[in-house]
Amino acid sequence: MGKHLNINVFALILMFILLPVDMINGALLKNNINLPLSIGQFHKLSILLVIFLSFLFKKNSAILSFSLLSILLLPSIFQVFMEFKLGFLFKDFIKITRYLTPVFAFLFFVNYIKKGNSIHLLFLLVKFSYIVFCANILLKYLGLGYPMYSYGSVGSKGFFFAGNETSVVLIILSSILAYKLWLEQKTKKYIYLFLFTLFVGITISSKTGLLGVILTFLLIPLKPIGATLSVKRLKIVVIAVILAIIGYFILISDTIQNTAILKRTNYFFNKLDVVTFLFSNRNNFFVEALDMYAQKYNFIEKIIGVGQTHYELLNGNGIVEIDIADIFFAYGVVGLTLFISLITFLIVQAYKFKKSGKYPFSGLVIVILFILLGISTIAGHVFSSGMAAVFIGLLFSLMYVKKEAVEN
Repeated sequence: MGKHLNINVFALILMFILLPVDMINGALLKNNINLPLSIGQFHKLSILLVIFLSFLFKKNSAILSFSLLSILLLPSIFQVFMEFKLGFLFKDFIKITRYLTPVFAFLFFVNYIKKGNSIHLLFLLVKFSYIVFCANILLKYLGLGYPMYSYGSVGSKGFFFAGNETSVVLIILSSILAYKLWLEQKTKKYIYLFLFTLFVGITISSKTGLLGVILTFLLIPLKPIGATLSVKRLKIVVIAVILAIIGYFILISDTIQNTAILKRTNYFFNKLDVVTFLFSNRNNFFVEALDMYAQKYNFIEKIIGVGQTHYELLNGNGIVEIDIADIFFAYGVVGLTLFISLITFLIVQAYKFKKSGKYPFSGLVIVILFILLGISTIAGHVFSSGMAAVFIGLLFSLMYVKKEAVEN
């Protein structure tokens, strides 16, 4: 038991420094310091290794993790025999871990919660990571960090390298903090958190990020999510959110005119039809990839996939940037079935917990899961996000937290 506890603590320490390490990693990559294995990848693999070690004390988690990893590696191994090349195996392994890290993190945190360990330490991890994340994004106002979009130096991703993952991290971390504040009936702090998070979202300059933040803070006070509802508190929050949105856009209207949000929106709206506008041309990428799948995949490859690297090669060194589509083209019917099965399990389990009335965070899990699914369809890079993976797993695991654990 003591060794198990030490492994859990070590894993949490690595998770606490996840975002700081990602900042250092981004700075190195931006300065063209490329290592065979970046420090960001090394750190994330270290987290996975420690999680796997913790699974030695949990047989079911170990079997499930090994099975998923083996299944997703199968198409890559198949390509080795087809192409007689080994060079892409390591790349595929790294890319597979991006999809599986949320699952492994989920299993780790569920085991942690069920063992009766400190829940407050998990909330401290979220709070610390939120502070580090926001401070990194707001470095823009000190003339530091990197813009989200290269043209016009608009937006901000701080020192993070993968800017398209920042919105997901912001939504997940802020939603957990916001929901906890709402449960504790701290309405004013809830509103302050919304205003600050909205400001950070505007600084990032991502339309999906902004929409996700607004939806999250509007939906949390609603009774179907399962939080304590007071009509007076609900009215205050809804009015505050609406006024805040209007106020923000009036106060910084000149700034917004020059942000990537409106530039990109105007460009796509004027040149594309409504569907293509909503998907930022990803619907056309999907049609092209589907044609490639029909023509270039053999029967076995259609079932098990071709692996991420070979898929990108066949698709002109690119991806669709719709998560469910990219999973299908890389890992075939098998991979798609696994993804849908995992999502279905999360929804069903969270719904069961919510109906019992004993698990306060189950409603939040359902809402944020659907928001993440929406973002993954419109913008991609959600369930394959290296930076957000641990926090996605943490969010989903919170459905297992009981009322008394939060109140103590």
